[in-house]
Amino acid sequence: MNENGEKETADQTIEPDILDGSKNFSAWNNLKQALHNSAFSQLSYHEREIWWCALGANIGSEDDGKNEYFERPVLIFRKFGGKISWVIPISSQPCVEDRFQCSILIQGMKRTARIHQMRLISHKRLLRYMDYISMYDFTRIRKMFADLA
Repeated sequence: MNENGEKETADQTIEPDILDGSKNFSAWNNLKQALHNSAFSQLSYHEREIWWCALGANIGSEDDGKNEYFERPVLIFRKFGGKISWVIPISSQPCVEDRFQCSILIQGMKRTARIHQMRLISHKRLLRYMDYISMYDFTRIRKMFADLA
């Protein structure tokens, strides 16, 4: 309720200075529509693999994609059939390991698996294969995920 006793809506709580254009939601929306309408055939991807994924321009503390395709590497954590998966965004920034993120090796370089940013995606967001992680790192991530419950 606002000071006049009226119920507030989301539109009323957005301050105009927040909408400064620092994120290009319009370009992301156009790309998202193109991905949605694309005629992808069945993609062959598997758990433990790292793919470049069109994650988009997101809100608040959600991990954004970067560059023209709003992309970021993700770990295929769990596949549900051939068209949707849980993925974990990967960051090149070093991390202090805690129960939400851990260091992993990808192509010989330390990266951060951001478990707390896990999300469900369509296979249409997967752009290109990058690598896969070791069974050791994948097992550690699975244990960390199980420990969150």
